[in-house]
Amino acid sequence: MPKTINDFTPGDLEFQMFVLDELADELLAQGKDVLKLTIGVPELPTPQPILDRIIEALGNPDFVRRVYPEGLPELREAIAKHYNTRYKAETSVDHVIVNTGTSPIFRNIFQLISGQGREILLPRPYYALYVYCATLANATVKFYDIDMETKRVDMDSFRRNFSPERTSLVVVNSPGNPIGNVVQPDELREIYQIVDRQAYILNDEIYNNCVFHQQFQSPLELLPEYNDVTIVTNSFSKGFRMYTKRVGFAILPKELQVNLRVMQQHTLLCTDPCYQYGMIAALEDEESPAELAAVYKSRGKYTTEQLSDTGCNPVDAEGGFYAVLQCVDWNREHGFASSKELARDILNRAHVAVVPGTDFGIPQDLRLAFCNDRYNEGIDRLRGYFSSEI
Repeated sequence: MPKTINDFTPGDLEFQMFVLDELADELLAQGKDVLKLTIGVPELPTPQPILDRIIEALGNPDFVRRVYPEGLPELREAIAKHYNTRYKAETSVDHVIVNTGTSPIFRNIFQLISGQGREILLPRPYYALYVYCATLANATVKFYDIDMETKRVDMDSFRRNFSPERTSLVVVNSPGNPIGNVVQPDELREIYQIVDRQAYILNDEIYNNCVFHQQFQSPLELLPEYNDVTIVTNSFSKGFRMYTKRVGFAILPKELQVNLRVMQQHTLLCTDPCYQYGMIAALEDEESPAELAAVYKSRGKYTTEQLSDTGCNPVDAEGGFYAVLQCVDWNREHGFASSKELARDILNRAHVAVVPGTDFGIPQDLRLAFCNDRYNEGIDRLRGYFSSEI
């Protein structure tokens, strides 16, 4: 039987990313020079045309009162057009829904199509939200593995853990959080063929405009014949540099869009229309995400170059906002039970805040967010820590 939420203690569920971020804030308040590599909040500023569009809407007393539970019509149209143009999708506004980021969309979808006796198949390493939402939905969590060396999907583990009878939802995250793997077209096609329309497949594309070595391809382009079971989620918080504006969206089969619209009528009411209006300008801007991707690609390369021989080996990211350090041997040699203890020791001694891999199903490893304009200095401090110079 799957655990229910009441079977967990707060220690089981608490997001260590925020715990370490708050511990770093305490040291900063004491005057310590702490570098935070914790939360994936882009440090590059929001592009001015987007801010201008938001301010324009804020000054319009009629516009600020616009309420659309499923999302501002103009934004939904712009999202459909963007995907049809950039990713060669064949979608329409009737398949688009907007919410305050993708996190509540995940929660709602998991609850809508899963539950007691059903299974949700997740990638491992995983983003912690997936497990939490599956728990809220009272579903059984199953995992398929991403090979940390090749960064490819372990198809044997996928086949073992997919059940035509019980699996209601499969999650694909590309580029992945935390290891930055990009699921290749051949892998995606094989996943869809194994599932064979017996479950929905949710493609979390939140980092799709931050890919380092290739052009991103959405399943809406690669596998249009499976659009009846394909869900795509995305957000403006990452590559578009608007983490705290909290506007995300999904493109999904019409029957799911209709059900989610009703759920949001009762639970959301509306996402801020002024922020939504600004997102239309974001979709018109390809240069700003490309600039951010170039910066983060450089930081990923610096991580690999500086930390490869330290005993906590970096996984070379192919995209996204993060680097992972594999620290199982380091922890064993230095007496750390898990990355929770290691992360706190690094914070206290090197004054660098990183995230324990316990959040992502890799309990001996660490995740570093590229989102700090002093990131390379943070890597230098980590090299000093692992070299016993700190």
